[in-house]
Amino acid sequence: MSYPIITCASYGNTGSGVITDYLLEFDNIYNPGDYEFRFLQDYDGVSTLEDALVHNFHRMNSDIAIRNFKRYIDFQSGNLISKRYEKFFKGDFKRISYNYIDKLVDLRWQGYWEQYQIITPKTESILKYKLLPRILRLLNGNKEYIAKYVPKSEMYFSSPSEEKFITITNEYIVSLCNALNKDGIKKTIFLDQLVPPLNLQRYLRYYPNMKVIVVDRDPRDHYVDNIMKWREGWIPLDINKYIEYFRGLRKNIEDEPDDHRVLRIRFEDAIYNYDAFTTKTNSFLEISKQDHVNPKKFFNPELSINNTQLWKKYVVNMDEIHLIEEELSAFCYKFE
Repeated sequence: MSYPIITCASYGNTGSGVITDYLLEFDNIYNPGDYEFRFLQDYDGVSTLEDALVHNFHRMNSDIAIRNFKRYIDFQSGNLISKRYEKFFKGDFKRISYNYIDKLVDLRWQGYWEQYQIITPKTESILKYKLLPRILRLLNGNKEYIAKYVPKSEMYFSSPSEEKFITITNEYIVSLCNALNKDGIKKTIFLDQLVPPLNLQRYLRYYPNMKVIVVDRDPRDHYVDNIMKWREGWIPLDINKYIEYFRGLRKNIEDEPDDHRVLRIRFEDAIYNYDAFTTKTNSFLEISKQDHVNPKKFFNPELSINNTQLWKKYVVNMDEIHLIEEELSAFCYKFE
């Protein structure tokens, strides 16, 4: 069954959790919570795979792209310590993902090319691809071309059309949704962070029956929250670099085409204008107020308001806050 999918997107700690929490209050939406399902957008995920197989075709690209995708799938499938995706997909994530690859692969054989030396840890690479072949050639009379003795592994060749890639990817997502909702009780699937906040037309091709809510946040709060609490390594702590980073991530917003499947909101509006937020969100997602069985159980604006105007609640460098207000004024929320 092809389920409607809802996902939220953010720029990293910009408040998309309000969508996750709000939709947890509906009884007809499968919602695993705030665990991020980034396999479409992550590097080495589906989008990267498309680039290598379709748009940047080369006789060797498909091999390394498929290898990297399988390595990514292995990681996201988890292990004994952390089940990761498998705990949500009932143990079927890796199986379905490998089946997806099987449908894309045209040929496979035991082979070798130089890229294997690059991706293999240095010491192992020297032993495996430098010393061992030379020892084997020496033992066999030192007469034949050394490539004969280089260890081989499974190689892949894939050259799908864009249409074929999109079709198989759509089937892949359908299969994953069916694994999530095996009993078919829920009518809609919610998956957090399935797509990025920009370049959305690319991702909507993969699954047209998807709606995306993009959430952004006041840069002052975003910066203070990070330096006082999270200190995430992917956000620069230097104020000038932070401003450049924040602006750079959003520089193409105006180029995004209007699409009835995409809604952009402010984190602060969900809190300060809760009734308008619920009306707009319900209308966009075509969900009924009658199915909102636990209002404010998971997203309570009276509590979430504590995550706004943080620069007034912490001891921070106000010169930095004023600099953000000057340089990123267009993104600063107009608090009353």
